[in-house]
Amino acid sequence: MSFRRVRAQFSKCWDSARVPENAALDLSRDLGLTPLAARLLAARDLSDPASVQAFLHPALASLHDPFLMRDMDRAVDRIARALSARETIGVYGDYDVDGMTSTSLLVRFFRWLGVEVLPYIPHRLNEGYGMSRKGVDQLHSAGVRLIVTVDNGIGCVDEVAHAASLGIDVVVTDHHQPGDTIPAAVAVVDPNRRDCPYPFKGLSGVGVAFKLAHALSRHLGKDPEESREFLKSHFDLVALGTIADIVPLQGENRVLAWYGLQTLANTRKQGLQAMIQMLGIDGRAMDGETVGFLLGPRLNAAGRTGEAQAGLELLLTEDETRSWDLARFLDELNDHRRKMENEVFFEVMETIEGSTLLDDPVLVVSGPNWHAGIVGIVASRLVERFGHPAFVLSIESGIAKGSARSIGRFDLHGALSGCAELLNTFGGHKMAAGLSLPADRIPALRRALIDHVESEYSPEDMEPRLAVDTDARVEELTLEALEEIGRMHPFGEGNPTPVVVLRGCRLVEAPRIVKDRHLRLRLAQDDGTNRSAGWIGAIGFSFAHRYDEIVEHADRLDIAATPKINVWQGNRSVELNLVDFRPAQTA
Repeated sequence: MSFRRVRAQFSKCWDSARVPENAALDLSRDLGLTPLAARLLAARDLSDPASVQAFLHPALASLHDPFLMRDMDRAVDRIARALSARETIGVYGDYDVDGMTSTSLLVRFFRWLGVEVLPYIPHRLNEGYGMSRKGVDQLHSAGVRLIVTVDNGIGCVDEVAHAASLGIDVVVTDHHQPGDTIPAAVAVVDPNRRDCPYPFKGLSGVGVAFKLAHALSRHLGKDPEESREFLKSHFDLVALGTIADIVPLQGENRVLAWYGLQTLANTRKQGLQAMIQMLGIDGRAMDGETVGFLLGPRLNAAGRTGEAQAGLELLLTEDETRSWDLARFLDELNDHRRKMENEVFFEVMETIEGSTLLDDPVLVVSGPNWHAGIVGIVASRLVERFGHPAFVLSIESGIAKGSARSIGRFDLHGALSGCAELLNTFGGHKMAAGLSLPADRIPALRRALIDHVESEYSPEDMEPRLAVDTDARVEELTLEALEEIGRMHPFGEGNPTPVVVLRGCRLVEAPRIVKDRHLRLRLAQDDGTNRSAGWIGAIGFSFAHRYDEIVEHADRLDIAATPKINVWQGNRSVELNLVDFRPAQTA
């Protein structure tokens, strides 16, 4: 068996969806859709007009009753008693976008009730994820009698017990998977509790916080119309946290994100307005990419660099001048984060250059004092570049801490479980994980991971994979078809951005390298008689390192891409975002 993949250029294994052609034809006819849009919907198991209509037109009426969640009644009862007794309430959040938006939503909700609460965001580097004794002690010193967690708490058994020893009650609201022991809190609201009957399990932390606010407004007897308008005005926060946290954009999440993006485009929150205007995207429709590539990274940069409080303040401030100051500060933090990321990435690339590291089925790299907030991003870039699972470890004071990202069918959490005796700590899931261990055990970890792969996986299991929706012809990529596909947004986990395959393409001219990292292409797709329907433009972000490979096969290429509407100087045209390519496959 060989797992060797040493070239910087490689093509993924393309997994094509099984499109029920008859169902696609029926959808096209019955709903008046273009054939391409109909095939993309059918590829997502939306094969009848009713399900398609429900998908394309999300309805608030489809949201579930929040009191279906286990312990929701206990949560709102304890919070209501705290409000009545004028107890000081603390909201304990998290330093990522989901945690910040969850905290902001509840703080704004309590303000709407006429009550000020104390928000607490832990410091990523000093405290780590979730409740800490330091955070509990600080809230206790401030007179807090009730802590409401958002986006964390389900695993904080000891910390909840510590709060109880100080006379503090805790209401946990979370969405992560529970462990074997549930914290002994007053209430534990988490749709993923094994004993929770709530019908949708995929909510984000801010989604659960939204449900808590909805339930509490009903419990307190607030005017239904006023409550409805308040909650709708905060859909922008729900969309931000939901999309940024990469939870499945299906079911309730699709409804919340769909309405939330509309609210975000017209947000009344000063901080979000300032950031949107600073980025030059005001007046535009918002989508998953707006959150994933523009707003989300700037908020996350605050958490990654230990400045999460600035991100929370941006989401809460009502002062226009302060909003702009914070927006610029977060933008600078994001630039700093990118600079640190690039420095570590290039340092890793120098380490790999000329080494035998890529001979291994997993890539394990380490270095001194790499910033803990960016090693996960670097691991993701290495996975994209080399097609190996990647472990990036930062060494400080003899301890290696880091993050890992996976590919194919390789289960990171399972692999780390098999190496547990070498590790101080580890956690995560199949595709992403964090770990720490004594630095002198890194060679042993590498050997153990290699042995695990060679004993448990085939080379095919370790191949990076790409899910593609359907084949397409250039002539099908019309503005009308792209507008119909746009109605399938927001795209993200569980509803991925459509990827189509154009077979038998050729380069019309030599590719151009843009900004040292990207490829600009012009492609034609022949019909078998050396004739084509004209050329189409494509951009391959971060594909410059595959220049020689695409030129080598310039006359016969299969292209995997996402079609987009490009607007330039008021003109609209269809363009491809390159996802992958390979030499054309014969039928």
